[in-house]
Amino acid sequence: MRLTPAVPERALVLHGDEDVLLVGDLHVGLEVELRQEGLRLPSQTERMRERLARLLDENGCHRLAILGDLKHTITHASGVESAALVRLFEGLDVPVDLVPGNHDADLPELPPHVTKHPATGMRLGDVGISHGHTWPSADVLAASVVVTCHNHPHVSLVDELGHRHKEPCWVRGPFSRAARERFPDLPRGAKFVVMPNFNDLLGGVAFNALEKEEYLGPLLRNGVFDVEKAKIHTVDGIDLGTVASLRRYAATGQGRRRLRAGGRRGR
Repeated sequence: MRLTPAVPERALVLHGDEDVLLVGDLHVGLEVELRQEGLRLPSQTERMRERLARLLDENGCHRLAILGDLKHTITHASGVESAALVRLFEGLDVPVDLVPGNHDADLPELPPHVTKHPATGMRLGDVGISHGHTWPSADVLAASVVVTCHNHPHVSLVDELGHRHKEPCWVRGPFSRAARERFPDLPRGAKFVVMPNFNDLLGGVAFNALEKEEYLGPLLRNGVFDVEKAKIHTVDGIDLGTVASLRRYAATGQGRRRLRAGGRRGR
């Protein structure tokens, strides 16, 4: 099996016997909260559904996996959110696997083609997926690649004038040495991927500007992922280097120069 980002979208394609599209952090209904704060936006559900349908078609995927935070409210879904979720799944005529996130409590009834899995995650062949807000199952942590989201990863850069700039990114890297001692079934050479949020109205966490205890979720806070050695890629495929090497760019004017230079493109 092989994982590739659907550049320039915030989605992964899992190539195997059945190609699967992976997305996370949809936060359907976010615009309702934004309206309450004075920002008038039309419903984004139709646009999100069109993006998903296009990605499924362009990548030949016959299955969709959602890595949590399908809806935005943390507690029960409002009437607006419930209606939006119905519209989201209309026209997506492929099986959908949902691994719930911390925003997915008390979900409304979902269509028959949507299967809700435990919050501890699930396996898709040799790839384990979970939202990232809770410890994944032992089965997920025995996969060769573990994919999470939850943190809305961004990279922070400062330009020559001192203006701070954040943009969404992919984070991928190895598990820590301590993780291998704690989880003996972790395969040699196992990797992790932290996905950017599919909903592009959301902000995020700058991985190169935080300490370990400031990340979200037990895998990051407990050092299971070796974040310092992880590579950061922009959503359009530019390899910016490791988190450790990018820490100085969060506080200097070199960040935008490095981005303009193109980093290294690649998947």
